Amino acid sequence: MSVLGVVLRMRPEHVSDVSSRLATLPGVELTHNPGDGRLVLVMEDCEQISAAAQLGAIALWPDVLGTSLVFEYSGPDAPAPDGHLEPAQGWRTRLGELDSAKT
Repeated sequence: MSVLGVVLRMRPEHVSDVSSRLATLPGVELTHNPGDGRLVLVMEDCEQISAAAQLGAIALWPDVLGTSLVFEYSGPDAPAPDGHLEPAQGWRTRLGELDSAKT
């Protein structure tokens, strides 16, 4: 499972529309609205879509000016891209191997 903490940025006049749209999305919870054009979300994988894919889709909304990933958890229960479970650190090992191959 993956859990993301995200800050969305938009013009203050679009907060209501974006908030309403977010409320319809699976795996997305609006946790804070300071009223200045930022929204704080907690997102998690769900059966329909991964949290990362959901964040990517939201980032493309016309009223969203930007997204900031401020927290990310991918535990050992997070499925690998091929659908098999792997250790949580497995992808980091592979990236490290790529770095060492360049030197």
